[in-house]
Amino acid sequence: MKCAEQDYVELACLFNMPVLIRLQDGSEIKGTAKNTNYNKQKQECIVLHSAEGECSIALNLIVLMQAQYANPHFSEIKFSESLAAKDNA
Repeated sequence: MKCAEQDYVELACLFNMPVLIRLQDGSEIKGTAKNTNYNKQKQECIVLHSAEGECSIALNLIVLMQAQYANPHFSEIKFSESLAAKDNA
């Protein structure tokens, strides 16, 4: 993930933005961006509060993050090829 892309993740958390996140496997998760942290595998994650509760998503699994309302920062961010995808190539 590029530094500029990570900045958008941090902006989403700073403003508690409702976002839709699409993962490499095509699954989508909607929730409010709350924070970033590291999981047990020492991967940086975004913490989302969703209808199912709080979840951490490794940043290297994300291919797209879409804001769920208009804002001056971003509407949709397509992330560069992830580290996991490169490792599996």
